[in-house]
Amino acid sequence: MKLWVVPGAPLLDGQGWRIWCSQKGDKMFAPPTLEVRQGSVVVPVTTDWKWLPQISGVNRRMGVWSVTLPFLPPPQGAVFQIRIGTSGEWFTFYWSTLPRQVTEQGTTFLFASCFWQNNDRDGYYRSGLQELQRYGAPQFKLLVGDQIYGDWPNDWDLGDDEIMLYAKRYQQYWGDDFYREALQTCPNFMTCDDHEYWNDYPEKQIHLPQTWDPKNRQKYGTGAEALYYQYQRCLNPHEARWYAFTIEPVSFFMTDTRSEREVCGDNGSSHFMSEAQWTALEDWQQSLKGPGVLVLGQPLFQKDGNYKDHSLSNFMHDYARMWRMLERSLGGRNAQQQPHDILVLSGDIHTGRYAEAHGPFPDAPYGIPEFIASPAAMIHPGNDKPEAPPEQIRIRPNARGGESIWTIDPHKHLEYMTIQNNVGLVRMLPGANVGGSARVRFELELWRLPSKLIQLDWDEEAPPQGTGGPLKQVFKKELLLR
Repeated sequence: MKLWVVPGAPLLDGQGWRIWCSQKGDKMFAPPTLEVRQGSVVVPVTTDWKWLPQISGVNRRMGVWSVTLPFLPPPQGAVFQIRIGTSGEWFTFYWSTLPRQVTEQGTTFLFASCFWQNNDRDGYYRSGLQELQRYGAPQFKLLVGDQIYGDWPNDWDLGDDEIMLYAKRYQQYWGDDFYREALQTCPNFMTCDDHEYWNDYPEKQIHLPQTWDPKNRQKYGTGAEALYYQYQRCLNPHEARWYAFTIEPVSFFMTDTRSEREVCGDNGSSHFMSEAQWTALEDWQQSLKGPGVLVLGQPLFQKDGNYKDHSLSNFMHDYARMWRMLERSLGGRNAQQQPHDILVLSGDIHTGRYAEAHGPFPDAPYGIPEFIASPAAMIHPGNDKPEAPPEQIRIRPNARGGESIWTIDPHKHLEYMTIQNNVGLVRMLPGANVGGSARVRFELELWRLPSKLIQLDWDEEAPPQGTGGPLKQVFKKELLLR
């Protein structure tokens, strides 16, 4: 197909969408025709078309529409028919606007990470998302990192052009009809993790000679960043690396703990986020008026990594700062002096799991809950067993200047782990009023995707056979968050 179409983030005021379009060639093309309908009525939308910069060596041009409705849909959002096309090539989609409020109709979204296209050439990820769309009618997706594997399989040669290297990999992924159809199931909020660059970016990697020299790491990191912007970051609200949005009374913060990351030093004082992002995140926590949803590219509950792959906890100062922010929220030290729970969503570790960390806040029945969906399609070679969290996390200094001990009981709170391909589904509904304070009910579901590991044309031997089978719900839990 000549025209590629991917929905980006819905507009944050609930009045439209961002839509990415691309065609082959290095010249600008006429923007496709766009038609929006509600039922049988054509809606006279306002459109703002932005060309993305042309990159030498990339034989594609990209543009992004901002499509604005002439009226405000209901608080729970509304589904519209969207037709996009050129002569002889038309696509029809059914996308929801962003809900502005959690209502009795509920708000549903998916989240996923770690898609390795080489092991999904039959489109199981696509078919699983399409089934979940019919089952739960999710209104958007959070894609929380490793939407591509820019570094694996490793076909990097010394002297490879850094733009062409990543352009070829995006061509492999976004050029796959099945993958584009997976992205098209509903609008997408994006953040990145290391494989948009290379494993454990920005660190040196033994298997990638280009990363041995700091100047080459800068060169290839710049190339990865240019393509990440063209295909992913441009679809975010304000094209931002990190951002917040609200579905009253729930507020979301999508972090970027990767693209601004420093090389990890021995004393733990290196940063995985810039000071500007820290300020935005801490301001977000202080302004919470209900539960928060914090999206991280790497898990919060993870043991220290090493030179092969660093964890957030290797950045000791930033890691403690993250926990202090969470403790301030549970302790009620925000602008309203009201405690608010924060649900952590993450990916990265090729393990789907739910766990709770319990610390010095007995009135927080779930402590800090963390829900992970990974992988959407397992890399080969991949995990041979799930990655469990540490049983204890010590934070010093904590929010009160002392030490906090957070416990993750593997027998009581670690309720499910899997390495089979999976996607998370979250549904938010109004909850009961407890102690004069309204709650929001979060229904968490982990779904095992259909899968089949296939003979890869670059493997000498076939990988182990996958489980196959239909889409299946393998975990469900309800939380009542304040």
